[in-house]
Amino acid sequence: MDRRIVLAYDGSINADWVSRYAIQMAATFPNRQLLLIHILDGSFSRERIEGKFAAIAEEGNRYGIECHSAIHQLSSDVFSTLRQVIPSGEHISCLCGARIAPRGRGFLAGTISDKLLRCRQFNVMAIRVVSPGLLGCPRTLLFPLAGHPRGFQAAMPFLKMLASSVKRLYLLRVMMINPLHFRYISSPATKKKIAEGYEYLGRVATEIREQATGFDWHFDRNVVLSDDWAKEILIQAGKVNAAMILLGATERNLPSRFFYGNKIEQILRTTSCDVGIYRRV
Repeated sequence: MDRRIVLAYDGSINADWVSRYAIQMAATFPNRQLLLIHILDGSFSRERIEGKFAAIAEEGNRYGIECHSAIHQLSSDVFSTLRQVIPSGEHISCLCGARIAPRGRGFLAGTISDKLLRCRQFNVMAIRVVSPGLLGCPRTLLFPLAGHPRGFQAAMPFLKMLASSVKRLYLLRVMMINPLHFRYISSPATKKKIAEGYEYLGRVATEIREQATGFDWHFDRNVVLSDDWAKEILIQAGKVNAAMILLGATERNLPSRFFYGNKIEQILRTTSCDVGIYRRV
């Protein structure tokens, strides 16, 4: 089956910014097609959405992207309707936005994007756009890794979709230390953990090069010890002047409705660069 990008478009200005990522990612697929989907929930009129889709299609045409659009009536709720109309399977990658919800309820917790990330029906990336001027073309990508043996594999489809613009790929391994022990960790223990981290990142870099042949990426690696991985990711993003942070989502780190203190919400709330939260089906 042909791989395809689907943009779950809610009509907001943030969705317009995410559409630029969708166009750039669609350009990495052989069929160069983009499907735009909107659910009429009363927020915008059909005429306004049709006008916005026409503008996205016009921009897509400049990159040789063939845009198809579908506007659906609401059945029960927006999320359920999206699940019904978006094709299932690993060949589908759904893009959606991550923006602050009304009354400060967070960027993901309880949102449509949160539910899409949890549904495991297709690949999903929720994008928090901080720098719309990038036009969906981040040149410097910070890729934090949790250290799971096959954890980075879930990111490969998304790395490849960003490949056309990324020039520098920073691999980051944050070695977590219990906050109670962080101040007292010995020098030998520190050196051992740092060495383990670099060994892991070396393997990851080798496998990424083998699987992403033809992409002109410059690799950098860094390992740090920390008692707060979210804070460390934000620090490192600033140090390398990252244009985008690419983070994997799991049931464990996705925010619940009690999102205060959740690490992903902290990153989305305080980031100075774009953030992509991905989950593979």
